[in-house]
Amino acid sequence: MLLRRLYPLLLALMLFAAGGPASAGTTYTFNGGTVAGCPLAGAIYTCASLPLTGWDDDMVIASGYTVKITSDVNFGYNHSLKMSGSAVLSSTGDLNIGGIAPNDLNITGGKLIAGDTFSVGAQNQTLTADIQAVTANLGTGSTLNLTGSVTATGNVNVASHATINGAISGATITTNSPVTLKGDVVATRSFTLASGSTVKGDVTAPIVSLSASSSTVTGNITATTSLQLGSSVVVTGDVDAGTLTLDSSEAIINGNATIDSGVFNWHGRVTQTVYCRGGTANGRCDCVTNSSGYPVNTANGPHCQGNAVALDHYLIAYEPTGSVCAPSTVTITACANAACSATYGGGANVTLAPTGQAVSIPASGVASAAVTWTQAGTNTLGVTGAPTACIRNGDAAPGADCKVTVASSAYTMTTNGAAFYAEATAPHTTPTLTLAAVRYDARSNACVPLFNNTTRNVNFKCYYANPTGGTVPVRLNGKALNDGTVPTCDNTGLTLPLSFDANGKTTLPMQYADAGAVTVEATDNGSGSPGKASVTATFVPAKFKIALPGAPYVAGQPFATTVTAQNDGGGTTGNFGKEAPAQTVKLSAAACRPNNNNGLLATTPTLKNGVVTFQTQWSEVGNIDLVASLDGGNYLGSGMAPGTSTTNVATTGCTGAAGTFTPAYFTFDVDPAWKRSATVAGGKTPQYYSGEPAIKLTVTARNLQNGITQNYAGTIAHDLAFTAIDPTGGALTGAAGKFSRSTGYPATDLTGTVQVRADDFGANNAPAGTATWTGSFTFADPKTAQTRLRVRATEVSSLPYPASSAAIPDTVTTGVEPTLLIRSGRVRMPNRFGGTAMLLKIPVSLEYYTGQTWVLNAEDSTTIISPGAVSVGTGMGTIATGLTGFANGTATLTLTPSAGAKRGSVPFALNLGTTSANSSCYVGKQTMTASTGAALPFLRSADPSCTAAGAVDPSALATFGVYAPETKRIIHMREVFR
Repeated sequence: MLLRRLYPLLLALMLFAAGGPASAGTTYTFNGGTVAGCPLAGAIYTCASLPLTGWDDDMVIASGYTVKITSDVNFGYNHSLKMSGSAVLSSTGDLNIGGIAPNDLNITGGKLIAGDTFSVGAQNQTLTADIQAVTANLGTGSTLNLTGSVTATGNVNVASHATINGAISGATITTNSPVTLKGDVVATRSFTLASGSTVKGDVTAPIVSLSASSSTVTGNITATTSLQLGSSVVVTGDVDAGTLTLDSSEAIINGNATIDSGVFNWHGRVTQTVYCRGGTANGRCDCVTNSSGYPVNTANGPHCQGNAVALDHYLIAYEPTGSVCAPSTVTITACANAACSATYGGGANVTLAPTGQAVSIPASGVASAAVTWTQAGTNTLGVTGAPTACIRNGDAAPGADCKVTVASSAYTMTTNGAAFYAEATAPHTTPTLTLAAVRYDARSNACVPLFNNTTRNVNFKCYYANPTGGTVPVRLNGKALNDGTVPTCDNTGLTLPLSFDANGKTTLPMQYADAGAVTVEATDNGSGSPGKASVTATFVPAKFKIALPGAPYVAGQPFATTVTAQNDGGGTTGNFGKEAPAQTVKLSAAACRPNNNNGLLATTPTLKNGVVTFQTQWSEVGNIDLVASLDGGNYLGSGMAPGTSTTNVATTGCTGAAGTFTPAYFTFDVDPAWKRSATVAGGKTPQYYSGEPAIKLTVTARNLQNGITQNYAGTIAHDLAFTAIDPTGGALTGAAGKFSRSTGYPATDLTGTVQVRADDFGANNAPAGTATWTGSFTFADPKTAQTRLRVRATEVSSLPYPASSAAIPDTVTTGVEPTLLIRSGRVRMPNRFGGTAMLLKIPVSLEYYTGQTWVLNAEDSTTIISPGAVSVGTGMGTIATGLTGFANGTATLTLTPSAGAKRGSVPFALNLGTTSANSSCYVGKQTMTASTGAALPFLRSADPSCTAAGAVDPSALATFGVYAPETKRIIHMREVFR
């Protein structure tokens, strides 16, 4: 009796020690109450880390309260976040809410603040909140709908399919195709709008690029440096820009444009007035290079106005010597003030003295004129219509006497073009230099050869004009213009014997292996020499060469890409990038495999000696080609540019030389609906039975910034295998077993073994870059002690650089490799005795193996066995059956014989299979009733009554008409009470 009375108490103690029934995640509510680990001061909670310790915990921040977390914050897929009103969530580091499942993100108001990078939109997410961060990553390609302002001190990256309903400000704002921005955009460096996108608001940035095609901006644009509209881009509003470029075709501004200068390509239009900031002549558009196909002042052509300031004086820049036979170039500037720090933009037509030639000064206020001298001697320059000042070329300030000493003879030096490719070879134009000796003949009133059919010794020197230094000399006739002691231009130069022809000319092949503008000066000190002559030519790099570092390529991980400016012979043009203004390279990505709009290319360039080294990041997986081109497309105003270089060498399609990019790692999300857990090692761990096909894990391929790599699907994805490891990260010992294979394998495939197939990514309406595996882990030995294991996902080992969840960085605290508890389980039922025709109750227990014995699994209240799974022998006629649900690992099975039943015994069993017949030890020995299988074969176990049968359904014997004490062989029993 004493033992019988103590049994309930002992059972209760066992249940308490086991941790009780499973429970859902914890909700942390910040509304003025106490939250463990987050002290409250006023209305501000301060937490050292994200307080959500469980994988399915919830966070609620009430209006008026601030939660400040002093570390990086990363929410997991199964976490939830609820905010409203004036609630604030801030992090001193990164704040990433992008991984939260769409239904678990409930932000209807408040503010989100990140001390470093803020990320949102890795899922299809909708929220209302203001954002503050250093860097803001808005979306990864999934649908994002954000209502609120975005303020960043650094970059703002807006991914495709994002809608931002609020103002955006940052240093560099970049978008991917397509996006919708409903609010003002302010960037301190640049703003780039991708194709197919929409902006409804004003845009302000020094550099604004509206990429082709079919983008629209409804609002005013201010771009102090430049504004570029790609083809089929429409702006409805007024623009104020430094340089306005309208690409071909149908780039249209429905409004006014106030500009310094403009380039209107085919069918580019400003439908209202173009205001030339520097002024323009009446009836003209002096600030516009009009290639639109629409003449000025026609229906579709530009209509210009200019507000010219008053003219103060003219300034003439000139060379103090000249020749009757060689035109001199003078530059006339219309000055708007005494210092000539501003130009007069009203345009003017002036007469140049002493030649009397007419010169038209445009709205820019600056004009160059070639002066043909009519007489030798001293000539004084002047301009009619306003006071004139002069400055000799090379002088620091005006004040010269405007006098030019004009000789009757001269050397003239010309090249066969103004600009050439460096070290040019065919089919490029190869440069030549022509030196002509001429004199003025009064009788014929013409310039004739000074000497002909003779040889003269002429000294040539070269000078670096832009940049002002160099490493290689100009070469004439294949010879360097130096004394041979230095590898550069020098003060000595080279003296060449030149043969002048009958026309007094000699022509030399000219080459320069570097980039920039150089001047060649010729001096003849011989008898009858006409003096000096010089010419300046610009040499442009012929091409760029891209060099890639080679594999491995990891999404989001920087890799060094070098772009070398080269001459036509393949040599490096070391002066590239040293010019004024400095020229540079633009590096862009061309999608290859797959060919879509996913992915962002981030580049940080460093230029040295003609080589640009880009620290390059590509946010996606797959392959891309890189394209290098001259930023601005016009080298030093020469109208020429290096040939665009690409890593694509395929005749059709693409090469995809950069890549293959792999995911940086994989993250996990555990099934949020799974409620059976166990308290082990101080925390709750999801609990499963060995062989139970209920483990549901969602695997997501990510880049190094923890963004989803949406290209990871189809042929870009690879099979993933799961490995069970120790929770500490080491090898798992003492518990051999394996995970079940993907359920996506067709029935005909009998060899596949991986848990996630490549085809599983994006399947069954899963978000891009994600796959869900549902299966089991089965011990090799059915009697294995309960085991905590960590799940690791790794691409198949046959790949050269397989990605793995092992690479999840320490800064990522959600979506980490999950730890599961696996238990060898069984169902146990004892024999029972009872009265004839009376209800007999039999306890049913869910048990697990400890490594030494089977014990009650009191933490299982989720396993379901329907009453229809009960099967009973037919030897005593009809017996009514019943079965309750499990609570804390136990249920009750009831057997009730029919009225008038006699004394006897019948077997009973629980059918854990999928057919109507149970597999207990009584099968074949007695006839038993049909039943509905519970489909829980993993809870079968070996029965000593039929060990050869292996794991069988649980069964026992019920005896009616005999009570248990009558059958026990007890000689004497005495109960003692104290």
